[in-house]
Amino acid sequence: MIHRRCLLKTAALGAGLAPFPLSLLGYVRGRMKITEIEEHEIVPPYQDHNALTLFRYHGLSLQTRIIYVVKTDLGLEGYGESGGPLKKGRFKDYLGTDPFDWMADTNNLPMNMAIYDLMGKSLRLPVWKLLGPKVRSWVPVAAWTVSQKPAAMAEEVLNVSQRGYHWLKYHVDVLQNAVDQTEAMQKVAPKGFKIHYDFNEDSNFEAVYPVIRELQKFSVAGRIEDPIRSIDDDGYRLLREKCTLPIIIHHGPHEYFMKHGLCDGFMAGHAPVGKAMKVAAIAESNNTPFMLQQVGGIINQAFLAHEAAVFPMATLDHVNGSHLWKEDVIREKMPVVGGSIAVPKGPGLGITLDHQKLNQLAEASRPKQTRFLVRVRYTSGLRLFFRFDPDLPGANLRFLNPPGFGKRNSGYGPDVPGPVPGYGNPVVSDFWEETGSGAFEAMWKQTEKGPVWVQSSQP
Repeated sequence: MIHRRCLLKTAALGAGLAPFPLSLLGYVRGRMKITEIEEHEIVPPYQDHNALTLFRYHGLSLQTRIIYVVKTDLGLEGYGESGGPLKKGRFKDYLGTDPFDWMADTNNLPMNMAIYDLMGKSLRLPVWKLLGPKVRSWVPVAAWTVSQKPAAMAEEVLNVSQRGYHWLKYHVDVLQNAVDQTEAMQKVAPKGFKIHYDFNEDSNFEAVYPVIRELQKFSVAGRIEDPIRSIDDDGYRLLREKCTLPIIIHHGPHEYFMKHGLCDGFMAGHAPVGKAMKVAAIAESNNTPFMLQQVGGIINQAFLAHEAAVFPMATLDHVNGSHLWKEDVIREKMPVVGGSIAVPKGPGLGITLDHQKLNQLAEASRPKQTRFLVRVRYTSGLRLFFRFDPDLPGANLRFLNPPGFGKRNSGYGPDVPGPVPGYGNPVVSDFWEETGSGAFEAMWKQTEKGPVWVQSSQP
């Protein structure tokens, strides 16, 4: 005989689930299981205006994305993504488990996206309802780029502002002058447009403050991230006292900086959902705004939007980067309107995978680097030339650290002529490619064994 209470419970469940597909009844009995995780490596094309620059600065490491299609025994699919390269079987521990076992997971952001997508779809609820009460339906977002010569930075501002963005973030680097870049951006920026400068958390007050003092004279200057090393409390106190630009902390103990009044806000970079929840709680308890930074495509951006929709202090412009690519594997576009994106309304992430486009991009040929030199020009007339392979381990132009060639050299470091590496030096740099010209071919030959410098009489 069926117990009366069980009978009533069963009847209630049956009535409540009447609109749902019968396959979802398996979940109610606790039997939804992850059966397969497809992994697709794609290298979508960049936007035309800066494709070559991004590829030479960061190589395939930035352009490559991995799309995860997580399947269950109920026929539901959840979608996640990460940067490359592909590491086969990275998430095998999720196989055979119930997606609901992984709520508030603190380990894997790509799988967070797919897991919450599955849970939302199974309940016919948007992801934000699984995270908390919604506090906003539109989420502010920022565009992102790499450091380039002033004219190219101005073009970046024009491009992203025309696409609805009000903020642009970039890492300053020692191969460009941040003040000169800002002057060029100021000339073309629409009213209210702002720049977010990431200072790489690698310097000190004495070196950085003179640059910041000049930047804050421009109305386009918006905020600075990690201006000095996070261990330098006294330096941060001085900056807070003298700097009129808001200071954002990324690489540092968030709670410590907030409690001691050393920052105006902070960033949670690529934080799995469980950690993002903790950061959001800390921010709320300290009444401090914060931002998420989760660089990727529209899958990533949709998940970010659901998170930021429920975190009260997530009021700073979140960095995603989905604007970098010309093509995506998601049918929805998520346009930027007035500096913000709308939180998707459908079940799960509220997005639809285009399987045909996914297969197309997975099978497409990978771009290859052509010959180029990094050309560094100081106003003193000093010229520096070197080869650069962005795909070698440790390659990073932010710090003038091009790696060595093969096994002959482990790297140059800063051992080249010129002023002490800094972000306000009188310098401009670019990528030089004139294959076939006598000057380029001669310099290409000279740089075979390492960097080459010459002193020119021209400033």
